[in-house]
Amino acid sequence: MDENPKQSEQFLKLLMLNDRRIYAYILTIVPNSNDADDIMQEVSSVMWRKFDDFKPGMDFAAWGMTIARYQILSYFKKRKGDKLHFDDDLIDSIGRKTIEALPEMEDRLRALKKCVKKLEDTDRDILQMRYEKNFTLQNIGAHLSKSTRAAYYALVRIHRNLMHCIRMTMAEEN
Repeated sequence: MDENPKQSEQFLKLLMLNDRRIYAYILTIVPNSNDADDIMQEVSSVMWRKFDDFKPGMDFAAWGMTIARYQILSYFKKRKGDKLHFDDDLIDSIGRKTIEALPEMEDRLRALKKCVKKLEDTDRDILQMRYEKNFTLQNIGAHLSKSTRAAYYALVRIHRNLMHCIRMTMAEEN
């Protein structure tokens, strides 16, 4: 693609609006987040190089997911020696189901964000330690001056409260 500032800006805007959907698609098929991150980087690079092929009116996310599909297939071909191997039909099936589920997933994510904001600061800190900082339950317990078991039960309670809140929020919105 030729360097055109307006085109670059358009690409970045579309990518920023759709990258989570494309990444969610990748992550449903490639469960290792490090591998999914690498694939997303490659997908973004390919999309940039092929942006001249993208025409106004096309669904950018669907276009990106098509490119992602080929990158995922390449990923699995490189890893043929692995015990786990998906055939092309299964990858297509997972991809279709993911695309169908994306609107509900986005609604759930919006509800989750609202619900997390409603949590007590301590509960938000526990979630952050576990899911952003990748603390083990033992580390969380030590940080809170509690046992590993207490950290586990705190996470169970937080998850239960979030699930209830998400259900209630989605019911109110529908």
